[in-house]
Amino acid sequence: MKMETCIFCEIIYKKAEAYIIYENELVCCFLDKFPINKGHVLVVPKTHYQEFSEVDGKSLNEVILISQKVAISLENLLNTDGITIMQENGIYKDVEHYHMHIIPRFKGDGFSWIEPEITVNQVDFMDLKTSLQGYLSKNFI
Repeated sequence: MKMETCIFCEIIYKKAEAYIIYENELVCCFLDKFPINKGHVLVVPKTHYQEFSEVDGKSLNEVILISQKVAISLENLLNTDGITIMQENGIYKDVEHYHMHIIPRFKGDGFSWIEPEITVNQVDFMDLKTSLQGYLSKNFI
């Protein structure tokens, strides 16, 4: 379902400009307008989904396979020190259309992931393990 004010849908339907690098019937890939580093690419399913949990399997499979090809291309073309592949959900995403970020990385580029220091005890690990196994087996597997 297409949302009226979704900038990614506007790009997909060619109603907004973007530097599209690849598209097929399922995905559209374009350079991020506000890149973290040169070569920052967004891989977007053409069907509008707000959250990762909503994306159909065929589109999700295509997003990850094309993301891999884009990452390999960027590594070779830009001589990167690495690649960060990420996506965010809920209140943490910046556009209400599911998308994957492919970000070329270079030593000293200033982009970081700050991990808080959290301690989890063995009982909590075991409880969560049991809960997740139960939920997965009941709902998905």
